[in-house]
Amino acid sequence: MELEFGSKQKTLIGIHHKEKNSFSVSKKGYPVPTDENQSIFLLTRDHFFSITTPQISYLLYSNPKYEKFEKIKSIISNILIVPGVLITTAYILKFTSLLDNFPLILSLLNNPFTNFLFGISIFSILLLWHEFYSDRDQQMQLPLIKKIPQRDIDEINTVGFKFGRYSNIDIAKYISSETIQLLSDFTLNGEFDIYHCFKILTDETFEVQQIVRRGGISIDNEKLENSDVNSDTLPKINLSSIRALLVYAVEEALLTESKMVNPEHIFLAISKMYPQIIKMFQKENINLDIFREVVKFQNFLNRRKAKYLDPDQPYYRKGGIGKQIIYGYTFILSHFSKEINKKIAETNDIFGIGHDEEVENLVSVLGKVTNKNALLIGEPGVGKSSIILGLAQRINKGDVPIQLKDKRIIELDINALIAHSQNASSMEELMIKAMTELSKAGNTILYIDEIQQIVPTKAQESGHTIAGMMLPYILNSKFPIIGSINYSDYKKYFYSNESLRQSFTNIETKEISAADALTILESKIPSLESNFNCFITFPALVSAVEISQRYIKERKLPSSAVQTIEAACSWAQANGIQKITSEHVSKAISLQKNINITEINQEESNKLIKLEENIKSRVIGQDEAVTVISEALRRARADIRNPNKPIGSFLFIGPTGVGKTYLAKVVGEEYFGVEDTIIRLDMSEYQEISSINKFLGSSEGDSILSQTEISLIDRIKRSPHTVVLFDEIEKAHPDILNLFLQIFDEGRLTSNQGDTVDFTHAIIVCTSNIGSKILLDSLSEPNVMWEEAKERVLLELRQVLKPELLNRFDDIIVFQPHDMSNLSKIAVLELNQLAKRLAEKEITLKWTQQIPMLIANKANDPGNGARPLKRYIQDNVEGQIAKAIIEQTLKPGEEVEIKESWIV
Repeated sequence: MELEFGSKQKTLIGIHHKEKNSFSVSKKGYPVPTDENQSIFLLTRDHFFSITTPQISYLLYSNPKYEKFEKIKSIISNILIVPGVLITTAYILKFTSLLDNFPLILSLLNNPFTNFLFGISIFSILLLWHEFYSDRDQQMQLPLIKKIPQRDIDEINTVGFKFGRYSNIDIAKYISSETIQLLSDFTLNGEFDIYHCFKILTDETFEVQQIVRRGGISIDNEKLENSDVNSDTLPKINLSSIRALLVYAVEEALLTESKMVNPEHIFLAISKMYPQIIKMFQKENINLDIFREVVKFQNFLNRRKAKYLDPDQPYYRKGGIGKQIIYGYTFILSHFSKEINKKIAETNDIFGIGHDEEVENLVSVLGKVTNKNALLIGEPGVGKSSIILGLAQRINKGDVPIQLKDKRIIELDINALIAHSQNASSMEELMIKAMTELSKAGNTILYIDEIQQIVPTKAQESGHTIAGMMLPYILNSKFPIIGSINYSDYKKYFYSNESLRQSFTNIETKEISAADALTILESKIPSLESNFNCFITFPALVSAVEISQRYIKERKLPSSAVQTIEAACSWAQANGIQKITSEHVSKAISLQKNINITEINQEESNKLIKLEENIKSRVIGQDEAVTVISEALRRARADIRNPNKPIGSFLFIGPTGVGKTYLAKVVGEEYFGVEDTIIRLDMSEYQEISSINKFLGSSEGDSILSQTEISLIDRIKRSPHTVVLFDEIEKAHPDILNLFLQIFDEGRLTSNQGDTVDFTHAIIVCTSNIGSKILLDSLSEPNVMWEEAKERVLLELRQVLKPELLNRFDDIIVFQPHDMSNLSKIAVLELNQLAKRLAEKEITLKWTQQIPMLIANKANDPGNGARPLKRYIQDNVEGQIAKAIIEQTLKPGEEVEIKESWIV
């Protein structure tokens, strides 16, 4: 599953063909024009970016000299400030009589040269002050860009460019002085040495080194040489090509939400211009999207480091101290609540990522005059609390309508309320006082997480409940209330209470995108690295998101991804690993979930190649079934199967005792690596529609006994990586069989409580005895009759089970009844198992070659397959050996041979 990054379709690279005076979109990567007949430009949704050759000449030759002059001037000015500070200090001390004993200093203060030097210092201060504000006024920032609508792209491709709709932006104004100096250092006689510039960027430029390291790779001379990255493949380029380089660099600055074009953007631009560099990164499983995310992360860190008095940081009006006096305080409520705005003000983190729509809807509801209560509804882990934090952050910044200016969001702490209450009457008294405070305050929004805690169910008493105390305030909208709840609890607590339900405006909280989840993980890096003393690479974050989407479906993004990266950090710390890569994330979750999601190593490769051989050594006489199953398991492990369906779904048909259930068990052991990893359901217990609760779990109103039964849903929740065996499927009620359609098509099943359970990591095996008589009769016929028997069985199968169900199986496999040869081989397997058990007691078991066939002949019962054989060995062989052990005629260190007389 490839993560979709947010940079796609935000920019277009265009080419101006000057001879034809025509314009086109570049569809073949990033061209490097070598003459003036072609020029490269950049389009976003609203802007047109370009730069001319004369501007480049000025930047490379004139601007560095000017910058050098300004730097020297700044140094001199700073030096001249020092005597001014000393003279000022001396004048102050003069009036305090502290210099009366220092006549030399007093005489210097009266010297005309001192006055001249003081004047020069004042002039230097004014000059530096002017420079500071001139730089701030002249400082430009690249705009934030949005996705280009598809209709605009289609119009450009069919009609052409309409430049009148775009705001023209001069790239030269957005290139940082460090970038200009870098370009100037490697330009000589109009040619730019792009190869050595790239080497300096990766070897000596701190920002680029951090990007490469955070990307999880290293770049050295040996790697460059092996990747054919040298001065021949990256030759010197002229001014026309430099112009293209700067256009590509500004594109990278826009995609990484940077203010200026910095050296790291030159690194990204060079990388995408030359396929040799791209191939070098691909060998390391890295693409430019990873590096872009790293640059965005570095920008995020820089914003977090911003000082409170930084003049570049925006100032948000917080309201004066009189605001609280006007609105009033909430003394009582403060004892069992938390102020979210204050919590947000203490951090530079960004909240509400991926939930812009939900925050906007929340702002709209809270701004209404009446019915201004909102209910956030969503699955656990989708980020309902983050929406509240995002709203508080917007309020702190003043980025809200006038109705919400200076509002406080207070979270009700139910546990603290109970702790402060001695009994029900004191709780009621506290709540009434707190609600009265809120009504009078006028500046407070009440937030109740998991609001179902305060809503009574039918089984609870309706008096003295928190909801009962709050209901008048909720219904009258005396102050805004925000609640959060999941879907199943909403159905349980709100559906039956119409007045309560209509008092809230529902806001559905959707799962965020993978790209937004990655952004949230990026914001967690500083705290995770501090807590676990590790270094997290970005491929590890990408793996955490992808693995969460694929394997941890019981929770939603971003919660599942956060839990995944935390689990990886914890595992790495326990194993002494400091640099966390994508492989470490896969390893940690593989161990936690007991599944294989790591790269296939040589040992596992050999095991998968020999999978059929290994299974055939344990499952006798069903070669066709083993081959089909093995191919499905290899597809799953190679990760080329449909990820939205079960690993495999198979229907095994055959008489009793031919190995249908046994093959399912062996498959579970071979694929999941754990014995007894199987969930078995006898479908004869599901003949009535009322038994559907055994599948889907209990529903509201069911008896206590029904609610305590463990359903298929519950078992899959506990063990999603398993083999699910539905035995004798033809005996189930038709409505229960219809549930299989959802499992096979979508890889999921919805419980009676509304929870969705994932089946995409399960192997589904259904068995049936349909046509058993036909198959058993075929044993007495020539071998050529087997195919005819199979066709007759499949025809009978289609008369019993619906086509829409049969067509959804990956394969329908007819099991052959066992002949004497197969029964003899099975007897050998059973005797080998017995020999292993006896070896643990230091007893050696032996038998002659004819013993297995004798057992097969004696135990043969065509209608029951191999089952009578196992019982026969238990009764006649194990029984004799057990008797000898108890009588102490067989002791450890001795051997015993199976006698023909035992086979009666």
